[in-house]
Amino acid sequence: MIDFHTHPVMIQELVRDDPALQRAVREVFQLYFPAQPLEVFLAEMDEAGVERAVLLPIDCRTAHGCCIVSNEQVAELAGKNGRFVGFASVDPAGKDAPRKLEKAVRDLGLKGLKLDPALQRFHLDDRRLAWPLYQVCAELGVPVLIHCGMSWSLVGQAKYARPLVLEEVAQEFPRLRIVIAHFGWPWVEEALLVALKYRNVYLDTSIVYSGTPADALRHVLVERIGLDVLERSLPRQILFGSNYPRADIRRTVRGIAALPLSPSLRERLTRKNAEELL
Repeated sequence: MIDFHTHPVMIQELVRDDPALQRAVREVFQLYFPAQPLEVFLAEMDEAGVERAVLLPIDCRTAHGCCIVSNEQVAELAGKNGRFVGFASVDPAGKDAPRKLEKAVRDLGLKGLKLDPALQRFHLDDRRLAWPLYQVCAELGVPVLIHCGMSWSLVGQAKYARPLVLEEVAQEFPRLRIVIAHFGWPWVEEALLVALKYRNVYLDTSIVYSGTPADALRHVLVERIGLDVLERSLPRQILFGSNYPRADIRRTVRGIAALPLSPSLRERLTRKNAEELL
């Protein structure tokens, strides 16, 4: 399995070497439990049967004066352990953001871009701030994973994160591979519409809102969308994502395992689609 949505925000080794990171995680990302050694993250992956994990930083210096893990830290983790795939993040309102993104991909070896408009406080259809970043991703052939829907951070603003706005992006950048995180919850139908219409749009399963991961997955994938829609129309556009550490990888994997998916869809959702994207 490949977990396409994890945040390396509670790793003891990173927090120890970067005291500002702990403040960013607590005050902006808003996770409060103690950081754990990197081996705990790897052990949870092992127990869940996850072979590789995509690591997602967030550069929100303009909005909040911090990075929630830097590109360099992500690149270091990915360089030390081949089970990690690092994505970059750049501040869309920051100086030379497109150049920084290109450098992160070319020089640091990062494999995609993470954007969180709710925390970074920008509009996804902003042609001045967002369009140049989409263009760089399209030219370099790397995907962009975009937080859509509810932000659990009290300083995040979901008004920036409506999935339907990405229809215009998908039209303007047909070669850009766009991953809508969290199935866009609560705007699930908007996310579904965009993915059904545009084959360069993907959806990840990091749905966190209430109850257990199994409850959330069953409600969204079975009751609101219907597994027949996923099986018939979206088998190549669904990615497994846990949203670790906001959600437990093991419980999320159990939630996926409880769904009556066909063997072919299960293989695509948990591994093959991610392999093709990466």
